[in-house]
Amino acid sequence: MWLVFGLDLVVNWIVQLIKYVMSLLSCILVACSSQVSDIFVAGIVHTLHIIWTSRNSLRFSSNTVTLHASQVHLHASIAMNGNLSNGKSLLSYRSFLDFFTVPAHHRQISDIIHVIWKVCSPPWLKVNTDGSIIGNQAACGGLFRDHLGSLLGTFTCNLGTNSVFNSEVMGYTIALEFTAQKRWIHIWFESDSTSALMVFNNISLS
Repeated sequence: MWLVFGLDLVVNWIVQLIKYVMSLLSCILVACSSQVSDIFVAGIVHTLHIIWTSRNSLRFSSNTVTLHASQVHLHASIAMNGNLSNGKSLLSYRSFLDFFTVPAHHRQISDIIHVIWKVCSPPWLKVNTDGSIIGNQAACGGLFRDHLGSLLGTFTCNLGTNSVFNSEVMGYTIALEFTAQKRWIHIWFESDSTSALMVFNNISLS
């Protein structure tokens, strides 16, 4: 009976601990860079570990635990994990990383390709479409221009929860509907998604 009672306490303690950890993890910003996210996780894990070891030291040994020593230990552990992280960071998080004396891991850019919009020859009209996701919300849009670069029309559409691929495909689809309404015939499509364009070239992928 006492064994069962003891197991129930352990299970209940573990469940509560998981809830606390999940609550702490939910505080991590969704849009933060991967290196900063790793530091947040390291901070949570090491904080819980220091609390646990300090509690055991006070209860089962004569070792004294000071708040300053715990803070120094925590800071050093977070800095070590931040340096070992394979994640990348942005310049906007520099002050945060400097606080933990962690160098920022920036993405290495090998080549910069200049992309310049080129006019089409008459009677063609050119439409540029794009799809993107911010958080969990997807959207697409497009704009139409003639051979002089004059703007003939635009569209945007909020797609709710969706994937980048589907938002790119929807950009093409809405552009086709837009051209049908305007009765435009000679349309030149441009987009940065070749996989989305394959849907219209291969009917079996749709």
